[in-house]
Amino acid sequence: MNLVEKLDSALDSILNRIRQLITFNKNEKFIQQIKLLNTIPGVGFLTAVTIMCEIGDFSAFRNPKQLFAYFGLDPEVNESGKFVGTQLHMSKRGSRIARRAIFAVALASIRTKRNGEGINPYLRKYYELKSGQKPKMVAIGAVMHKVCNIVFAVLRDEKAFELRSPEEHCKQYQRPALAAA
Repeated sequence: MNLVEKLDSALDSILNRIRQLITFNKNEKFIQQIKLLNTIPGVGFLTAVTIMCEIGDFSAFRNPKQLFAYFGLDPEVNESGKFVGTQLHMSKRGSRIARRAIFAVALASIRTKRNGEGINPYLRKYYELKSGQKPKMVAIGAVMHKVCNIVFAVLRDEKAFELRSPEEHCKQYQRPALAAA
């Protein structure tokens, strides 16, 4: 047995143990949150587990900006006295593992299927729009920001992800406001 086979068998046993733990604790809120994240296109089982393990207790986050900062996706401030920096970068102060997981989800979300259709067609369209105006890594950073919004919304609402256009989303949230008025 060579080294690669040993590593594969070790990884398989670890993944099986994670699945056993999830099956045994299926009624826990944490496990339900993993299952909710798994409904997002581009998020696999291991990525959902990784993101939730890095987040921990989701109730600590009241808005998406706190989650961005926790992941290190917020802009780095470069100011001193009257000098205000114009080139902003990601702060990268947060969880490196979670940031990598969100990056992987962003890449998977903008990927196309064999028929040319995007995994998440709305994020794909957004990426193409941004990459026409900005460098590709800046565009991926913008998609990571959107993915973080999706993660926050799914965990906040405790509902499975539902793929819908931004226009449909706006219409859905304008109707209840008009009915209440």
